[in-house]
Amino acid sequence: MTKILVVDDEEMMIKVTEKILSERYEVLTASSGEEALEIYDREKPALVLSDLLMPGMNGFEMHEALQKKYGGKIPIMYMTADDADDLEGKGFDMGAMDFIRKPFRADVLMRRVGNILMNLEQIKDLKEEASTDKLTGFLNKAAVTDKLREVVKTERGVLMMIDLDSFKLVNDIYGHEKGDAVLVAFSNVIRSNMRSDDILGRAGGDEFIAFGINIIDEETVARISARINTQLYREAKKLLGDDFTIPLGVSIGGVFVPEEGTDYDELFPKADKALYFVKQNGKHGYSMFGNPEDADFDARRDSKYEMDQLSKILEERNTSNCAFWLGQDAFSYVYRFMLRHINSYHGVAYKVLFTIVPIDSNTDAATFSVLTKQFGDALNSCLRKSDIMMQSKQNQYFLLLPEINEQHINVVIERILKKWSRYELSSLAKVKYVSELIESDDNNGEEKRHR
Repeated sequence: MTKILVVDDEEMMIKVTEKILSERYEVLTASSGEEALEIYDREKPALVLSDLLMPGMNGFEMHEALQKKYGGKIPIMYMTADDADDLEGKGFDMGAMDFIRKPFRADVLMRRVGNILMNLEQIKDLKEEASTDKLTGFLNKAAVTDKLREVVKTERGVLMMIDLDSFKLVNDIYGHEKGDAVLVAFSNVIRSNMRSDDILGRAGGDEFIAFGINIIDEETVARISARINTQLYREAKKLLGDDFTIPLGVSIGGVFVPEEGTDYDELFPKADKALYFVKQNGKHGYSMFGNPEDADFDARRDSKYEMDQLSKILEERNTSNCAFWLGQDAFSYVYRFMLRHINSYHGVAYKVLFTIVPIDSNTDAATFSVLTKQFGDALNSCLRKSDIMMQSKQNQYFLLLPEINEQHINVVIERILKKWSRYELSSLAKVKYVSELIESDDNNGEEKRHR
Protein backbone atom coordinates (compact mmCIF):
# COMPACT_ATOMS: atom_id res chain seq x y z
CA MET A 1 0.00 0.00 0.00
CA THR A 2 1.27 3.50 -0.89
CA LYS A 3 2.71 5.35 2.11
CA ILE A 4 1.84 8.98 2.87
CA LEU A 5 3.48 10.93 5.67
CA VAL A 6 1.21 13.52 7.36
CA VAL A 7 3.05 16.21 9.37
CA ASP A 8 1.14 18.60 11.64
CA ASP A 9 1.55 19.90 15.19
CA GLU A 10 -2.25 19.85 15.75
CA GLU A 11 -3.34 16.40 16.94
CA MET A 12 -6.94 16.88 15.77
CA MET A 13 -5.77 17.81 12.25
CA ILE A 14 -3.61 14.69 12.10
CA LYS A 15 -6.54 12.49 13.14
CA VAL A 16 -8.90 14.04 10.58
CA THR A 17 -6.38 13.75 7.74
CA GLU A 18 -5.42 10.21 8.71
CA LYS A 19 -9.08 9.10 8.75
CA ILE A 20 -9.67 10.51 5.26
CA LEU A 21 -6.55 9.01 3.67
CA SER A 22 -6.44 5.65 5.47
CA GLU A 23 -9.24 4.20 3.32
CA ARG A 24 -6.83 4.04 0.38
CA TYR A 25 -3.29 4.65 1.70
CA GLU A 26 -0.98 3.64 4.53
CA VAL A 27 -0.74 6.79 6.65
CA LEU A 28 2.34 7.68 8.72
CA THR A 29 2.13 10.64 11.11
CA ALA A 30 4.55 13.10 12.68
CA SER A 31 3.85 16.04 14.98
CA SER A 32 7.00 18.01 14.13
CA GLY A 33 9.47 18.60 11.30
CA GLU A 34 12.23 16.85 13.24
CA GLU A 35 10.11 13.73 13.77
CA ALA A 36 9.10 13.79 10.08
CA LEU A 37 12.76 13.67 9.01
CA GLU A 38 13.32 10.53 11.10
CA ILE A 39 10.23 8.81 9.68
CA TYR A 40 11.15 9.79 6.10
CA ASP A 41 14.62 8.30 6.55
CA ARG A 42 13.13 5.03 7.73
CA GLU A 43 9.98 4.64 5.58
CA LYS A 44 10.62 6.63 2.36
CA PRO A 45 6.93 7.57 1.83
CA ALA A 46 5.62 8.30 -1.67
CA LEU A 47 4.23 11.70 -0.59
CA VAL A 48 4.60 14.13 2.33
CA LEU A 49 1.50 16.12 3.34
CA SER A 50 2.75 18.84 5.69
CA ASP A 51 1.53 21.81 7.64
CA LEU A 52 3.51 24.97 6.96
CA LEU A 53 3.57 26.81 10.27
CA MET A 54 4.81 24.56 13.08
CA PRO A 55 6.87 25.34 16.19
CA GLY A 56 10.55 24.50 15.90
CA MET A 57 11.23 23.36 12.33
CA ASN A 58 8.51 24.67 9.99
CA GLY A 59 7.33 23.02 6.78
CA PHE A 60 9.72 24.96 4.54
CA GLU A 61 12.73 24.11 6.72
CA MET A 62 11.77 20.42 6.79
CA HIS A 63 11.37 20.45 2.99
CA GLU A 64 14.78 22.10 2.57
CA ALA A 65 16.42 19.56 4.90
CA LEU A 66 14.95 16.65 2.86
CA GLN A 67 16.13 18.18 -0.41
CA LYS A 68 19.61 18.71 0.96
CA LYS A 69 19.86 15.11 2.14
CA TYR A 70 18.20 13.29 -0.77
CA GLY A 71 18.63 15.73 -3.64
CA GLY A 72 16.16 16.21 -6.44
CA LYS A 73 12.47 16.86 -6.00
CA ILE A 74 10.82 15.68 -2.78
CA PRO A 75 7.10 14.93 -3.40
CA ILE A 76 5.35 17.25 -0.92
CA MET A 77 1.98 18.97 -0.64
CA TYR A 78 1.49 21.76 1.89
CA MET A 79 -1.54 22.28 4.17
CA THR A 80 -2.10 25.73 5.60
CA ALA A 81 -4.81 27.89 7.12
CA ASP A 82 -2.93 31.03 6.09
CA ASP A 83 -4.18 32.54 2.84
CA ALA A 84 -1.11 34.70 2.18
CA ASP A 85 -0.09 34.45 -1.48
CA ASP A 86 3.60 34.84 -0.70
CA LEU A 87 3.59 31.57 1.29
CA GLU A 88 2.07 29.67 -1.60
CA GLY A 89 4.51 31.23 -4.06
CA LYS A 90 7.51 30.33 -1.90
CA GLY A 91 6.25 26.75 -1.57
CA PHE A 92 5.98 26.28 -5.32
CA ASP A 93 9.40 27.90 -5.80
CA MET A 94 10.83 25.24 -3.49
CA GLY A 95 9.23 22.48 -5.54
CA ALA A 96 5.94 21.77 -3.75
CA MET A 97 3.54 19.72 -5.89
CA ASP A 98 0.35 21.32 -4.54
CA PHE A 99 -1.27 23.42 -1.79
CA ILE A 100 -4.53 22.81 0.07
CA ARG A 101 -6.26 25.21 2.42
CA LYS A 102 -7.46 24.20 5.86
CA PRO A 103 -10.16 23.24 6.59
CA PHE A 104 -10.49 21.05 3.48
CA ARG A 105 -13.18 18.74 2.15
CA ALA A 106 -12.40 15.03 2.20
CA ASP A 107 -13.19 14.52 -1.50
CA VAL A 108 -10.97 17.46 -2.52
CA LEU A 109 -8.05 16.11 -0.49
CA MET A 110 -8.42 12.63 -1.98
CA ARG A 111 -8.55 13.99 -5.55
CA ARG A 112 -5.47 16.16 -5.07
CA VAL A 113 -3.47 13.38 -3.44
CA GLY A 114 -4.59 10.97 -6.17
CA ASN A 115 -3.53 13.39 -8.93
CA ILE A 116 -0.09 13.88 -7.40
CA LEU A 117 0.52 10.14 -7.05
CA MET A 118 -0.70 9.49 -10.60
CA ASN A 119 1.69 12.14 -11.96
CA LEU A 120 4.55 10.69 -9.94
CA GLU A 121 3.82 7.23 -11.35
CA GLN A 122 3.81 8.57 -14.91
CA ILE A 123 7.12 10.35 -14.32
CA LYS A 124 8.57 7.14 -12.89
CA ASP A 125 7.38 5.14 -15.92
CA LEU A 126 8.93 7.67 -18.31
CA LYS A 127 12.24 7.58 -16.44
CA GLU A 128 12.25 3.77 -16.48
CA GLU A 129 11.48 3.70 -20.19
CA ALA A 130 14.30 6.14 -20.93
CA SER A 131 16.80 4.11 -18.90
CA THR A 132 15.85 0.59 -20.06
CA ASP A 133 17.16 -1.44 -22.98
CA LYS A 134 13.97 -2.42 -24.82
CA LEU A 135 15.17 -5.81 -26.02
CA THR A 136 16.51 -7.28 -22.78
CA GLY A 137 14.80 -5.17 -20.12
CA PHE A 138 18.19 -4.43 -18.54
CA LEU A 139 19.40 -0.92 -17.77
CA ASN A 140 20.90 0.72 -20.83
CA LYS A 141 24.56 1.77 -20.91
CA ALA A 142 24.05 5.32 -19.62
CA ALA A 143 21.68 4.24 -16.83
CA VAL A 144 23.77 1.31 -15.59
CA THR A 145 26.93 3.45 -15.63
CA ASP A 146 25.25 6.16 -13.54
CA LYS A 147 23.86 3.61 -11.09
CA LEU A 148 27.12 1.69 -10.68
CA ARG A 149 29.11 4.86 -10.12
CA GLU A 150 27.10 5.32 -6.93
CA VAL A 151 26.68 1.67 -5.90
CA VAL A 152 30.38 0.72 -5.92
CA LYS A 153 31.12 3.54 -3.48
CA THR A 154 29.17 1.81 -0.70
CA GLU A 155 28.42 -1.83 -1.64
CA ARG A 156 30.67 -4.90 -1.54
CA GLY A 157 30.50 -7.28 -4.44
CA VAL A 158 31.86 -8.16 -7.85
CA LEU A 159 31.72 -6.02 -10.99
CA MET A 160 31.52 -8.25 -14.06
CA MET A 161 31.96 -7.53 -17.76
CA ILE A 162 30.10 -10.21 -19.71
CA ASP A 163 30.67 -10.72 -23.43
CA LEU A 164 29.00 -13.24 -25.74
CA ASP A 165 31.46 -15.46 -27.62
CA SER A 166 30.81 -16.06 -31.35
CA PHE A 167 27.52 -14.16 -31.30
CA LYS A 168 28.30 -12.40 -34.60
CA LEU A 169 28.11 -15.80 -36.31
CA VAL A 170 24.54 -16.19 -35.05
CA ASN A 171 23.54 -12.92 -36.72
CA ASP A 172 25.48 -13.72 -39.92
CA ILE A 173 24.08 -17.23 -40.36
CA TYR A 174 20.59 -17.06 -38.80
CA GLY A 175 19.80 -13.37 -39.21
CA HIS A 176 19.25 -10.51 -36.77
CA GLU A 177 15.74 -11.62 -35.78
CA LYS A 178 17.07 -14.92 -34.46
CA GLY A 179 20.03 -13.06 -33.00
CA ASP A 180 17.65 -10.86 -31.01
CA ALA A 181 15.82 -13.98 -29.79
CA VAL A 182 19.12 -15.38 -28.53
CA LEU A 183 19.85 -12.10 -26.71
CA VAL A 184 16.45 -12.26 -25.01
CA ALA A 185 17.13 -15.87 -23.97
CA PHE A 186 20.56 -14.81 -22.71
CA SER A 187 19.04 -12.02 -20.60
CA ASN A 188 16.64 -14.54 -19.04
CA VAL A 189 19.54 -16.88 -18.29
CA ILE A 190 21.45 -14.10 -16.51
CA ARG A 191 18.38 -13.12 -14.48
CA SER A 192 17.88 -16.68 -13.34
CA ASN A 193 21.48 -16.85 -12.12
CA MET A 194 21.58 -13.50 -10.32
CA ARG A 195 19.53 -12.17 -7.42
CA SER A 196 16.78 -9.58 -7.57
CA ASP A 197 18.90 -6.84 -5.97
CA ASP A 198 21.87 -7.39 -8.32
CA ILE A 199 22.37 -4.76 -11.04
CA LEU A 200 22.22 -5.77 -14.72
CA GLY A 201 22.92 -3.61 -17.75
CA ARG A 202 23.50 -3.88 -21.48
CA ALA A 203 26.57 -1.94 -22.58
CA GLY A 204 25.67 -2.42 -26.25
CA GLY A 205 25.46 -5.20 -28.83
CA ASP A 206 26.58 -8.42 -27.17
CA GLU A 207 28.31 -6.74 -24.21
CA PHE A 208 26.77 -6.68 -20.73
CA ILE A 209 27.61 -5.41 -17.24
CA ALA A 210 26.56 -6.94 -13.92
CA PHE A 211 27.20 -6.15 -10.29
CA GLY A 212 26.66 -9.01 -7.87
CA ILE A 213 26.03 -7.50 -4.44
CA ASN A 214 27.88 -9.30 -1.62
CA ILE A 215 29.48 -11.80 -4.01
CA ILE A 216 32.93 -11.81 -2.45
CA ASP A 217 34.51 -15.12 -3.49
CA GLU A 218 35.81 -16.44 -6.78
CA GLU A 219 34.05 -19.80 -6.40
CA THR A 220 30.66 -18.09 -6.74
CA VAL A 221 31.77 -16.31 -9.91
CA ALA A 222 33.01 -19.65 -11.29
CA ARG A 223 29.65 -21.31 -10.61
CA ILE A 224 27.74 -18.43 -12.23
CA SER A 225 30.00 -18.58 -15.30
CA ALA A 226 29.58 -22.35 -15.70
CA ARG A 227 25.79 -22.21 -15.32
CA ILE A 228 25.36 -19.34 -17.78
CA ASN A 229 27.50 -21.07 -20.42
CA THR A 230 25.62 -24.35 -20.08
CA GLN A 231 22.16 -22.81 -20.02
CA LEU A 232 22.79 -20.32 -22.85
CA TYR A 233 23.93 -23.04 -25.25
CA ARG A 234 20.92 -25.17 -24.33
CA GLU A 235 18.53 -22.25 -24.99
CA ALA A 236 20.23 -21.46 -28.31
CA LYS A 237 19.71 -25.08 -29.41
CA LYS A 238 16.01 -24.78 -28.61
CA LEU A 239 15.73 -21.62 -30.68
CA LEU A 240 17.92 -22.56 -33.65
CA GLY A 241 17.60 -26.34 -33.89
CA ASP A 242 19.61 -29.42 -33.04
CA ASP A 243 22.02 -28.77 -35.93
CA PHE A 244 23.21 -25.57 -34.20
CA THR A 245 27.00 -25.90 -33.92
CA ILE A 246 28.23 -22.32 -33.37
CA PRO A 247 30.46 -22.24 -30.24
CA LEU A 248 28.19 -19.77 -28.47
CA GLY A 249 29.05 -18.94 -24.89
CA VAL A 250 30.09 -16.16 -22.53
CA SER A 251 33.36 -14.75 -21.25
CA ILE A 252 33.34 -12.92 -17.91
CA GLY A 253 35.91 -10.53 -16.53
CA GLY A 254 35.46 -9.64 -12.87
CA VAL A 255 36.87 -7.32 -10.24
CA PHE A 256 36.09 -7.39 -6.52
CA VAL A 257 34.82 -4.26 -4.78
CA PRO A 258 36.13 -2.64 -2.59
CA GLU A 259 39.34 -4.74 -2.69
CA GLU A 260 40.33 -3.23 -6.05
CA GLY A 261 38.79 0.20 -5.43
CA THR A 262 35.49 2.05 -5.15
CA ASP A 263 35.75 4.30 -8.21
CA TYR A 264 33.73 2.87 -11.12
CA ASP A 265 35.89 4.61 -13.73
CA GLU A 266 38.93 2.79 -12.31
CA LEU A 267 37.15 -0.54 -11.74
CA PHE A 268 35.68 -0.79 -15.26
CA PRO A 269 39.04 -1.05 -17.11
CA LYS A 270 40.20 -3.65 -14.57
CA ALA A 271 37.17 -5.83 -15.27
CA ASP A 272 37.68 -5.22 -19.00
CA LYS A 273 41.31 -6.40 -18.77
CA ALA A 274 40.19 -9.54 -16.96
CA LEU A 275 37.64 -10.12 -19.75
CA TYR A 276 40.36 -9.67 -22.34
CA PHE A 277 42.40 -12.37 -20.63
CA VAL A 278 39.50 -14.84 -20.98
CA LYS A 279 39.02 -13.91 -24.63
CA GLN A 280 42.70 -14.59 -25.33
CA ASN A 281 42.75 -17.88 -23.44
CA GLY A 282 39.95 -20.05 -24.74
CA LYS A 283 36.78 -18.03 -24.00
CA HIS A 284 33.70 -19.62 -22.35
CA GLY A 285 34.97 -18.90 -18.86
CA TYR A 286 35.91 -16.21 -16.38
CA SER A 287 38.93 -14.42 -14.95
CA MET A 288 39.32 -12.14 -11.95
CA PHE A 289 41.49 -9.06 -12.12
CA GLY A 290 44.70 -9.60 -10.17
CA ASN A 291 44.71 -13.42 -10.30
CA PRO A 292 48.28 -14.82 -9.96
CA GLU A 293 47.83 -17.15 -12.96
CA ASP A 294 47.52 -14.25 -15.37
CA ALA A 295 50.58 -12.37 -14.03
CA ASP A 296 52.80 -13.73 -16.82
CA PHE A 297 50.19 -12.72 -19.34
CA ASP A 298 50.21 -9.14 -18.03
CA ALA A 299 53.76 -8.55 -19.21
CA ARG A 300 53.03 -9.41 -22.82
CA ARG A 301 49.41 -8.37 -23.03
CA ASP A 302 49.71 -4.59 -22.74
CA SER A 303 50.67 -3.76 -26.33
CA LYS A 304 48.27 -6.31 -27.82
CA TYR A 305 45.52 -5.11 -25.48
CA GLU A 306 46.07 -1.50 -26.49
CA MET A 307 46.05 -2.45 -30.17
CA ASP A 308 42.76 -4.32 -29.76
CA GLN A 309 41.21 -1.44 -27.83
CA LEU A 310 42.21 1.01 -30.59
CA SER A 311 40.77 -1.39 -33.17
CA LYS A 312 37.48 -1.47 -31.26
CA ILE A 313 37.30 2.31 -31.33
CA LEU A 314 38.01 2.42 -35.06
CA GLU A 315 35.68 -0.44 -36.01
CA GLU A 316 32.26 0.25 -37.49
CA ARG A 317 30.56 -1.70 -34.69
CA ASN A 318 27.26 0.15 -34.81
CA THR A 319 27.07 1.52 -38.34
CA SER A 320 24.15 0.73 -40.60
CA ASN A 321 24.44 -1.49 -43.65
CA CYS A 322 25.09 1.24 -46.18
CA ALA A 323 27.89 2.75 -48.23
CA PHE A 324 30.75 4.88 -46.96
CA TRP A 325 29.62 8.40 -47.99
CA LEU A 326 32.63 10.74 -48.07
CA GLY A 327 33.40 14.32 -48.96
CA GLN A 328 35.55 14.95 -52.02
CA ASP A 329 38.88 15.36 -50.18
CA ALA A 330 38.50 12.19 -48.14
CA PHE A 331 37.14 10.30 -51.17
CA SER A 332 40.25 11.18 -53.20
CA TYR A 333 42.55 9.61 -50.58
CA VAL A 334 40.47 6.43 -50.37
CA TYR A 335 40.13 6.26 -54.16
CA ARG A 336 43.90 6.42 -54.71
CA PHE A 337 44.44 3.81 -52.01
CA MET A 338 41.93 1.47 -53.66
CA LEU A 339 43.63 1.86 -57.03
CA ARG A 340 46.98 0.89 -55.49
CA HIS A 341 45.34 -2.07 -53.75
CA ILE A 342 43.77 -3.30 -57.02
CA ASN A 343 47.08 -3.03 -58.85
CA SER A 344 49.02 -4.79 -56.09
CA TYR A 345 46.59 -7.64 -55.45
CA HIS A 346 44.99 -8.12 -58.88
CA GLY A 347 41.60 -6.95 -57.68
CA VAL A 348 38.69 -5.49 -59.61
CA ALA A 349 36.19 -2.73 -58.98
CA TYR A 350 33.69 -0.59 -60.85
CA LYS A 351 33.38 3.15 -60.78
CA VAL A 352 30.02 4.64 -61.66
CA LEU A 353 28.97 8.25 -62.21
CA PHE A 354 25.26 9.06 -61.88
CA THR A 355 23.91 12.37 -63.23
CA ILE A 356 20.40 13.60 -62.41
CA VAL A 357 18.80 15.83 -65.05
CA PRO A 358 15.41 17.57 -64.56
CA ILE A 359 12.82 16.69 -67.17
CA ASP A 360 11.28 20.15 -66.94
CA SER A 361 13.81 22.96 -67.20
CA ASN A 362 11.50 25.12 -65.07
CA THR A 363 11.84 22.85 -62.00
CA ASP A 364 12.54 25.19 -59.09
CA ALA A 365 15.87 25.03 -57.27
CA ALA A 366 14.40 23.94 -53.91
CA THR A 367 12.56 20.98 -55.42
CA PHE A 368 15.63 19.93 -57.41
CA SER A 369 17.78 20.11 -54.27
CA VAL A 370 15.40 17.79 -52.41
CA LEU A 371 15.26 15.50 -55.45
CA THR A 372 19.03 15.08 -55.68
CA LYS A 373 19.27 14.51 -51.93
CA GLN A 374 16.65 11.76 -52.21
CA PHE A 375 18.60 10.12 -55.02
CA GLY A 376 21.66 10.06 -52.75
CA ASP A 377 19.58 8.40 -50.03
CA ALA A 378 18.37 5.80 -52.55
CA LEU A 379 21.97 5.09 -53.57
CA ASN A 380 23.16 4.80 -50.01
CA SER A 381 20.42 2.35 -49.05
CA CYS A 382 21.21 0.03 -51.99
CA LEU A 383 24.98 -0.20 -51.55
CA ARG A 384 27.20 -2.31 -49.31
CA LYS A 385 29.35 -1.23 -46.38
CA SER A 386 32.42 -1.79 -48.54
CA ASP A 387 31.18 0.57 -51.29
CA ILE A 388 32.28 4.21 -51.32
CA MET A 389 30.37 7.19 -52.66
CA MET A 390 30.60 10.95 -52.87
CA GLN A 391 28.42 13.76 -54.21
CA SER A 392 30.74 15.41 -56.75
CA LYS A 393 28.17 18.07 -57.80
CA GLN A 394 24.65 18.85 -56.70
CA ASN A 395 23.31 16.55 -59.43
CA GLN A 396 26.15 13.99 -59.61
CA TYR A 397 27.19 11.03 -57.48
CA PHE A 398 30.41 9.09 -57.99
CA LEU A 399 30.64 5.50 -56.71
CA LEU A 400 33.54 3.10 -56.21
CA LEU A 401 32.32 -0.51 -55.92
CA PRO A 402 35.09 -2.98 -54.93
CA GLU A 403 34.98 -6.62 -56.03
CA ILE A 404 32.16 -6.04 -58.55
CA ASN A 405 32.73 -7.61 -61.97
CA GLU A 406 31.05 -7.37 -65.37
CA GLN A 407 28.51 -10.04 -64.48
CA HIS A 408 27.14 -8.10 -61.53
CA ILE A 409 27.42 -4.39 -62.35
CA ASN A 410 24.17 -4.28 -64.32
CA VAL A 411 22.32 -6.00 -61.50
CA VAL A 412 23.60 -3.40 -59.05
CA ILE A 413 22.62 -0.47 -61.27
CA GLU A 414 19.17 -1.93 -61.97
CA ARG A 415 18.60 -2.33 -58.23
CA ILE A 416 19.54 1.32 -57.65
CA LEU A 417 17.26 2.61 -60.41
CA LYS A 418 14.38 0.43 -59.23
CA LYS A 419 14.75 1.76 -55.71
CA TRP A 420 14.86 5.33 -57.02
CA SER A 421 11.68 4.81 -59.06
CA ARG A 422 9.75 4.33 -55.80
CA TYR A 423 10.53 7.86 -54.64
CA GLU A 424 7.79 10.44 -55.19
CA LEU A 425 10.06 12.94 -56.96
CA SER A 426 11.68 10.40 -59.30
CA SER A 427 9.23 11.25 -62.10
CA LEU A 428 10.64 14.79 -62.26
CA ALA A 429 14.12 13.76 -63.45
CA LYS A 430 16.06 11.46 -65.73
CA VAL A 431 19.07 9.57 -64.38
CA LYS A 432 22.06 9.02 -66.65
CA TYR A 433 25.05 6.93 -65.72
CA VAL A 434 28.39 5.78 -67.01
CA SER A 435 30.32 2.84 -65.52
CA GLU A 436 33.88 1.70 -65.95
CA LEU A 437 35.70 -1.46 -64.90
CA ILE A 438 38.95 -1.00 -62.96
CA GLU A 439 41.49 -3.83 -63.24
CA SER A 440 45.12 -4.25 -62.30
CA ASP A 441 47.54 -3.06 -64.99
CA ASP A 442 48.87 -6.55 -65.75
CA ASN A 443 45.39 -7.77 -66.81
CA ASN A 444 45.75 -5.75 -70.02
CA GLY A 445 41.98 -5.49 -70.18
CA GLU A 446 40.08 -3.00 -72.26
CA GLU A 447 38.32 -0.09 -70.60
CA LYS A 448 34.66 -0.99 -70.64
CA ARG A 449 31.91 1.60 -70.45
CA HIS A 450 28.14 1.29 -70.09
CA ARG A 451 25.46 3.96 -70.46
